[in-house]
Amino acid sequence: MPGYTAPDETKPTPLARRTISAQNLLRAAWAEHGTRFAIVSSFGADSAVLLHLAARVDPRIPVLTLDTEKLFPATHRYRETLTAQLGLTDVRLLKPDAVTVATRDPLGLLFDQDPDACCAIRKVDPLASALAGFTAWANGRRRDQADTRRGISSVEAEDGRVKLSPLADWSADEIEAYRLAHDLPAHPLVDQGYKSIGCMSCTTPVQAGEDARAGRWRGLEKTECGLHQAAPVVTLFPTPKPSNPSQVSISGSGDRVSHFPQVQSSPLPAAERPERLTDLDALEAQSIFIFREAFARIRPLALLWSLGKDSNVMIWLARKAFLGEIPFPVAHLDTGLEFDEAYAFRDKYAKEWNLNLIADSCPPIEATDPTLPPGARVAARKSLGLAQTVERYGFSGIFAGIRRDEQATRAKERVFSPRGLDGTWDVRDQPPEFWDQFNADFPPGTHIRIHPLLHWTELDIWRYIEREGIPVCELYFSKNGKRFRSLGEKGITEPFPSEASTIAEVIAELAATRTSERAGRTMDHESEDVFERLRAGGYL
Repeated sequence: MPGYTAPDETKPTPLARRTISAQNLLRAAWAEHGTRFAIVSSFGADSAVLLHLAARVDPRIPVLTLDTEKLFPATHRYRETLTAQLGLTDVRLLKPDAVTVATRDPLGLLFDQDPDACCAIRKVDPLASALAGFTAWANGRRRDQADTRRGISSVEAEDGRVKLSPLADWSADEIEAYRLAHDLPAHPLVDQGYKSIGCMSCTTPVQAGEDARAGRWRGLEKTECGLHQAAPVVTLFPTPKPSNPSQVSISGSGDRVSHFPQVQSSPLPAAERPERLTDLDALEAQSIFIFREAFARIRPLALLWSLGKDSNVMIWLARKAFLGEIPFPVAHLDTGLEFDEAYAFRDKYAKEWNLNLIADSCPPIEATDPTLPPGARVAARKSLGLAQTVERYGFSGIFAGIRRDEQATRAKERVFSPRGLDGTWDVRDQPPEFWDQFNADFPPGTHIRIHPLLHWTELDIWRYIEREGIPVCELYFSKNGKRFRSLGEKGITEPFPSEASTIAEVIAELAATRTSERAGRTMDHESEDVFERLRAGGYL
């Protein structure tokens, strides 16, 4: 055909050329430096490609990865998945120095007060120490990730070492094409909008039109953690200049970093203004913040699941806080006296929600305080069961789904509430909690109860259940003219007269009722001080 030129099927595609170039660079570094060459990987959104290229050269190449102790649980799982799939044999987990963290960041809040210092002790210093025995290293930076990275070269010299960026000239589309072509797993958070993944405390999803690193340290002038700014870099081979240099903005003013975004001089048009948070949005956000604060500062943790509506909401919030999967065990304190419907609910949703369930039996009633009334002794089995669980598994923190509006004694609680080793509660020794600043630094021999729902009401719980579609046990809905508002053990929990058989009807009923939520708990009525005695002894 005139003017037709057959395609040259032997000519490599741009991606194939980049693949060969990157692999040759890694192969040359491994041949020249041997075991003094390492890959540094975050096991983040784009890490699979560089690690796959390195594994094809030699799976024995050392891989250094930082565990800041603030990573997403999904990142730890992804590291394990990639390590196994690629057959990597020398993955080294680098953690911050424990003494340094205890001295400079005892409350785990340095990321908010001085993010550069937090990155220094949790990233820069550990990597600098680990690289001491290496003469060359490779990383996964690319020029298209952010304006601040447009000038990087594939081969540089930094701090007396050769520093390689084999993917520097790759695009995001090429990274994805390579991943799909080689059937490499994606980081679980990518589908949720996370294009660059660091610590939980300093990473947010990326919005449409933003660069890949826009979700890191959002609202701050900070754009890099410091790993790539530790020393002046010498480019060994020239890099093409950005097509539009005016877009490159690197601030070296040294001005103090503001922790708040700049206020716009004029408001957005009405159509572009974000919707205001509802009261449920605010409650949800505060509870998620409490979960993440506790997870960042207290280990090991567990969440108590009573199988009731409040703890179901708590599990739902925990799954949101940790992006779908709860990174600590869920404990059901089993007296053997739960309603059959509650056990069926537990078995179904422990599996559906992929919970790491602990369901140990509580001590017998004979082990409880004989001076308590009969119903209270049944309930006290859970106090002993909780103390047994804390001791058996060594938990330092326990999430519990109590609310202040449930009962007067619970109104005296704090969000982070210290307990003795035996679970006892000193109501006179509760720390102040101003402006959501929570104390997690308690003496040895203390475990902490964390209460993410303390500021919610019963009506809030049901409105949130309705909004989110959260499953609850069928006993909460009317059957034969009665329903339960609070679920406890058989024999000490009674239903209320009610015709509310749907969530909407429950909400309408609660808006009009004056009856206490715990009026059906018979133990609350056995003596005037019984509930406070139970709580002082460790009851929830």
